[in-house]
Order: sequence, then C-alpha cells, then structure tokens
Amino acid sequence: MKGLNRRRFLQLTGTGSIVAATAGAAGPLLAAAPRLTTASKQGTFTFRAVAGLPSKPMPAYATYVLEGHVDLTARTGVITKTVFAGDAQATSTVALPGLSRIIRITDVENLGGSFRIAGVIDDRSQLQRGESRTVDVFIDPAQHIARTKLLNSELLLRLEG
Repeated sequence: MKGLNRRRFLQLTGTGSIVAATAGAAGPLLAAAPRLTTASKQGTFTFRAVAGLPSKPMPAYATYVLEGHVDLTARTGVITKTVFAGDAQATSTVALPGLSRIIRITDVENLGGSFRIAGVIDDRSQLQRGESRTVDVFIDPAQHIARTKLLNSELLLRLEG
C-alpha cells in the first residue's frame, strides 16, 4: 500500500477517540442475513473482509476490517470500518482510537456476481484531515476479495466466511 509508512501508521493509531461500540452495535445486524456467496443476486447478505496494515512486505501491526449488511433490493445497508490492534492472523478485540467508521450504503450495483457499493460517512466529526466522507467498495465473492481506498491508496482485502 503506497502512502502509509510505519511513522504515518503510528500517527493515525495515536489520534482521535475510540469508537469500539461501532463494531459491537453492528454485530446483531450482521448475524441476521445470509453470508455473501457467488449466488447472491437479490435479497440481503452480510460480508466480512480483512487486511493487515501496513501491507506486505512490512509486518502487519493492525487489521483493517470491513463488515457489512447489504440489501440488494433496496440498494441500502450499513458497513462498519474498524482498525484493530494486531495482525490479521491474531486480531485482537481492541479497536484503535479514531479509526472506526459507520458507513451508510447509498447505492449497490450488481456487476454480474460482483458488487460495487457506494456509501457515505454521516458523522464528519470522525474523519481525519483529507479523508473523504464518500466510500466505494468493490466486492468479488468468486475471487474472495474486496477493494476499497485507505488514505487515497487502493487496499485489497480478503473476504472471510
């Protein structure tokens, strides 16, 4: 991932306030819908995608997690974006301060088995300087990947489940 070195990463993790309730509040929502599969064409689904930060070849100090509940019919839903302490292989339950976001889905486009999801962060007080309030996520369940941007750099995440 370009643009995020160790110093910048440590600066980000040391700023803001903790929003651990974000991940906990979305938990009941995420359990209600079926998991994302290549057969997801209509109805609702949930997904969880993870990536280590910073990306390889550097050792990961944190885990970037996207969890979402998507309604394909209404083209709405909620995604939580959280950064947890620790590598993706041994993720802790400690959310790093100031790096959690709740994203309201504004549009879902079905691209023949893949999905482009557009969303917005309504709580602007949580945004870092230069961070956009609009979010785009591309999900490809066939390849078990999701893509989004982090600090204006493309981030590739692995779909779980």
